[in-house]
Amino acid sequence: MQKPANSFRYLDTLYAPDYVPQEADMGSYSAILSDGSEYVREGLVEKWQRWVILILLLVIQAFTICIIPLFNGYLVRIYGSTSNDAPNIDDYKRLFVDGWKLNIVTILYMIPAVIVGVVLGLLSIAPIMAAVLGRGRIDEILGLVAGSIGLVVTGLIFAIITLIMYMAFVHFSRSGKIIDAFSVGEITKKIGDGIGWASYVFMWVIIWIISMILCVIIMGLNVIPPLGVTVGIVLTPLWAVFIAKVTRNVYDNKL
Repeated sequence: MQKPANSFRYLDTLYAPDYVPQEADMGSYSAILSDGSEYVREGLVEKWQRWVILILLLVIQAFTICIIPLFNGYLVRIYGSTSNDAPNIDDYKRLFVDGWKLNIVTILYMIPAVIVGVVLGLLSIAPIMAAVLGRGRIDEILGLVAGSIGLVVTGLIFAIITLIMYMAFVHFSRSGKIIDAFSVGEITKKIGDGIGWASYVFMWVIIWIISMILCVIIMGLNVIPPLGVTVGIVLTPLWAVFIAKVTRNVYDNKL
């Protein structure tokens, strides 16, 4: 295959998965979460060999700082599939290419988020510091309030971008084209016409709460240094696959 001049186009056309639209029959976020749990249990827990391989791919990806993103490539395979069965782990060349597609999409989504976060963060820190140094004078108190609002706005922007980005993972995985990850209008329409924004946000709030609980538990286990790290590595594939399947379910939902 001759490589086009545009490297993005080359990645887009290489190993683009076939996709046949399929409607889902899940009527609520609770059903979507439950289906995600069953997917992990049947696809990884009951088929523990696949789980072990994913742990190895995750370790390789972590030690190479995502330069060898085979684990991410497997997530793209989940996003791009419409089957209720977890995909096999094979064709490592394709996993590598798909993993880099996910890397590129993530970086491009995070660049504006980081820029906005840094700008608003600096604008927020300045009035907060003025408030602390001003010892309660009314203008510094107002600055403290303004700075706090800036921090909240920064957090909301990150949250919104993250919500769209995860759906973008499914969108580009279905076509195999990186550019489709930035069809924001089509992506947001998928959410609005499907599960709905309120349920989608509420579902992610639940996921974030569970994530925080898991992080606290793992951090607590770090009292015995190898234990916390080991548990984190072992559980990460299960959690990542769960998130991928849940996101895919939202994308496929037709209410």
